[in-house]
Amino acid sequence: MSKNIAIIGSGISGLSTAFFLKKFGNDKITVIESNKISGGVIETKLSSKYKFETGPNTLSVSDSRVMDMFDELNLKIKYPNPLAKNRFVLKNKTIIRVPDSFLSFLKTKLFSFKTKIKILFEFFNKSKPVKKVESVYDFFNRRFNKEFVEYAINPFIAGTYSGNPKNLSIKHVFPLLFNLEEKYGSIFKGFFKKNKNKYKIKRTILSFDNGLYDLISSLSIKLQENIILNSRVTRIGFEKNKFNIEYLTDQKITKMQFDKVVLTVPFHKINDIQFDMQIANKIKSLSEVYYPPIKMVTLAFKNNDYEEKFNGYGILVPEVEKMNILGILYLSSMFNDSAPNDETLITVFVGGSRQPSLARLDDKKIEKIILDDLKVIYGFKIKPEFITTRFWPHSIPQYDLDYSKKIDLMKSVETNCPGLLFNGNFINGISLENNILNSLEIAKNI
Repeated sequence: MSKNIAIIGSGISGLSTAFFLKKFGNDKITVIESNKISGGVIETKLSSKYKFETGPNTLSVSDSRVMDMFDELNLKIKYPNPLAKNRFVLKNKTIIRVPDSFLSFLKTKLFSFKTKIKILFEFFNKSKPVKKVESVYDFFNRRFNKEFVEYAINPFIAGTYSGNPKNLSIKHVFPLLFNLEEKYGSIFKGFFKKNKNKYKIKRTILSFDNGLYDLISSLSIKLQENIILNSRVTRIGFEKNKFNIEYLTDQKITKMQFDKVVLTVPFHKINDIQFDMQIANKIKSLSEVYYPPIKMVTLAFKNNDYEEKFNGYGILVPEVEKMNILGILYLSSMFNDSAPNDETLITVFVGGSRQPSLARLDDKKIEKIILDDLKVIYGFKIKPEFITTRFWPHSIPQYDLDYSKKIDLMKSVETNCPGLLFNGNFINGISLENNILNSLEIAKNI
């Protein structure tokens, strides 16, 4: 007999959970969303000239089950141009291409000879963690060295997590690497010896015909009878193994009862819901998870003589370079239809855990510091034809050094309140693929 299930939130986690539940034969699903449209942080902007994302920019896929989902939704997959494999890091104010082969690794100026030796002979490194809870910074500094952390890990963490590797837990940010070292004593040795996941496919970067929002649109159409929009959940009660949910629509409270609840609300919004159960205090403490602010600035400019400088996926800026920006995505290099042929479209990231105050500057000040940094990096002054900003006051949950306690709290809440399940980018990884696979497992368990 099908359970009556509520899903709070219609971002990628909520919609994916509903999709898989429906696929497994459960139609008693109600997705409750506070906004007027679904999608959460996935936003695609389309105009007569430009196409760009103001949330996640692409999807990185390495699991065949995710590709199967796209097939079932009849999504038209769009792959980046071959040049998008070129990724860059700034070192000594010089643009250095990230090596993508053994030969390019040997030749790269990104790392010194000493660091290259450290990397090549990592499997001889017998060092053990000094602290019980090890940071991302300490892990990679121990396994390799400081230069590797500063010019590989630091910019990567800033570009993906908006975070600082000194404050993040290796166990939760890179669980695979953590487990490989723990089991085999070496990252590289572990890669050779670990069992292959039967769903593993070659990692690929992709989007869709009209951007990432195509995924949300397709899911929303498939689930249109199950989604209630413009409805904010105000209370969740638990009594006699049933959940009583109240939500507000047009200043009117509606009450419904469910067997199970999947909570995909980001933790910075969790206090907006009243929990009258024994787990209220534990839920409240989850709101302490840090989501740093970030500002995304998208610019277009005429190509003139410097189009070749933007051939690739983008560039990351290490903290030691002492710049204001975290990184840049080369949008029109990735996808030809992002901008007119005679223009270049890029998105610049500012703020994060590194410099949160910069993300809160007004648009004029942000524009100035960005243009100043672009002049330093590329050697010329960019004159934008178009510029727009998107401020995220709460970007990505930080898997900090105490994150195991947050995980234990979630498990404790789920144990004390059977049928309440957490799902979102605060569990098992922040990527869209992680969110989809989390949703698949939750739907299977239900």
